[in-house]
Amino acid sequence: MENESLTISDNTIFTLRNAIESQENDILISNAERNSKFFDDELDKLESWADDLKSSIKMELKELDREIKYRKTESKRILNLEDKIREQREIKELEKKRNALRLNLFQAQDEIDERKESLITSIEAKLKQRVSTFDLFLFRWFLVEDK
Repeated sequence: MENESLTISDNTIFTLRNAIESQENDILISNAERNSKFFDDELDKLESWADDLKSSIKMELKELDREIKYRKTESKRILNLEDKIREQREIKELEKKRNALRLNLFQAQDEIDERKESLITSIEAKLKQRVSTFDLFLFRWFLVEDK
């Protein structure tokens, strides 16, 4: 009895293969849903962070623009030439600061784009899932009658 060859009916093999394919598809669908949710969550976090960062910089820029405009208006009222020159130098410093902030805004937007690209690349790699199967073991059993 130990050397008997094992045969499995075609119907049983077909049923088992269908069950395995169904489980594989369920796992792939589950992974795709999880990855989609992860992507959406990460993109939302990134967008929120980006909005906060850009809003903060834009508020600073507006404040600096107001300050520069105010100082320019006030400098026209200054009569003493030395004071007027000193005020113009201070205005120039504020303008340098404003220009640096603008540069920071552009750099922040570049960083945001890089993070988005990195996130997209990461998720894209997860989309390339492969399923491989192999027989790990095979069971054989016998029904024995009690006498």
